[in-house]
Amino acid sequence: MESQSLFTMRDFYGGSIHARLGVAQQLHADFGPELAANGAFARMLAQAEFLEKELAQTMASLELGALCTACGVKVGGGCCSSFMAGENDAVQLLLNLMAGVPVAVLREDDECCFLGKKGCLLLFKPMFCLNYNCQQIRAGAGMIRMQGLEQAAGRLLQQQYGLEQLLLEFLRQRGRLAG
Repeated sequence: MESQSLFTMRDFYGGSIHARLGVAQQLHADFGPELAANGAFARMLAQAEFLEKELAQTMASLELGALCTACGVKVGGGCCSSFMAGENDAVQLLLNLMAGVPVAVLREDDECCFLGKKGCLLLFKPMFCLNYNCQQIRAGAGMIRMQGLEQAAGRLLQQQYGLEQLLLEFLRQRGRLAG
């Protein structure tokens, strides 16, 4: 009988992005169908997907795609650096896999490894990615629209946190997470 890996919190939140993606992919292979059949998890994931679409619509109404792209092509521009990829953890990557996102390292340069030709590959992103708004975004959006953007991001982040807690408990119950 093949032994199952026991993971630690460091496996989820430390190490390289490649290692964290490997953990997420292994957990998806081991538990994807069971998680998909879990009613509480499925409902929470569906709500997170709804909230992500709501946030994406809010961002589109502010034309953030064009604004961020224009900034990103400038020398030294853009906030989607290779450093930012490290803000992703294995649980977040697993949530993306569960939502059907084909998570993979797309690049090995100075940009975030999840940044593709059409923007970020991920539906569920780190807190920094959702909360950071540069001066150009704040000035262009105005106070009322910024408030709407921040509220939409907050709702999604709160749902992601709830899913993370549910996943960690799920893994503890199955003896795959130490502590």
